Amino acid sequence: MDIRRLEAFAKVYETRSFSKAGKKLFLSQPTISSHVALLEDELGILLFDRVGRNVLPTQAAEILYGRTRSIFHVLDMARAEIDLLRQTISGPIILGGSTIPADYILPPMLAKFMRTYPEVQIDLRVGDTGGVIDMVRQGEVMLAMVGSAADCNDLAFVPLLEDDLVLIGTEKLIHAVSQGDAHTTLCSVPWVMREPGSGTRRALESALKSVDLGVDDLRVGIQVQNTQAMLGCVLAGMGISVTSRMVVDPYVKRGEMGVASIPGFTMSRTFYLVYNQKRELFPATRALRDFLVNDLSLSQLSAS
Repeated sequence: MDIRRLEAFAKVYETRSFSKAGKKLFLSQPTISSHVALLEDELGILLFDRVGRNVLPTQAAEILYGRTRSIFHVLDMARAEIDLLRQTISGPIILGGSTIPADYILPPMLAKFMRTYPEVQIDLRVGDTGGVIDMVRQGEVMLAMVGSAADCNDLAFVPLLEDDLVLIGTEKLIHAVSQGDAHTTLCSVPWVMREPGSGTRRALESALKSVDLGVDDLRVGIQVQNTQAMLGCVLAGMGISVTSRMVVDPYVKRGEMGVASIPGFTMSRTFYLVYNQKRELFPATRALRDFLVNDLSLSQLSAS
């Protein structure tokens, strides 16, 4: 139903007059009559009886008016909430994060932000970097932190953090990897590989290219969809893998796995904040964007 027709109907009901309804809504009487007639056609029932100079609501009009008042009340509430959203740092924020930002970087930052702005509610949606960028592109999330940038004119990618990536594995596998040159040793051991959309995998592919290798040259035994699954497979001795230094440090300190160092083979990547620069960000989302940019300025994760 057209809201304008409902407004015209409601004013006629309240004033019992088409002309008075027109004056209230700053519309001509023929326009009011047309709106009501179209509404009657849509519903297939008469809403007003014209008895002489009197306009009397039918039983159908009584029912419709009660529901119309409820509709207008809901619309008024929505307008008030949207006005509040435009004026204050409050309300829902739909945030995306690739696996390492969502698991390790964002939680303490979001806790700090929400202590400052307790009226904010955050919906954190997690996926690999490619999937999260698609969420931003498709409008499912307004803001996200991901492990690589993409070529998209509508999206803004703001660099936040430099991340050191390291080769990890059980002590036995790490010892084997550390014995020779990159080209030979990387192809001689089994691998636990992240999925193609992962920012970690993209960084690995770039590093492999620097030593004239590709993923197809490696002995990939298993491919996994997230960091926790990768760590579990590495701990089980299924192969070596790549992850952020900050992720593996606790495991290294406990002696559960080691880090390999291969001369001439280094890996790093940048974490980015991404959003659609053609979409309006409400105050709460803008505040979170500015907070993350200011608190996570481009720096080495290992030094922070």
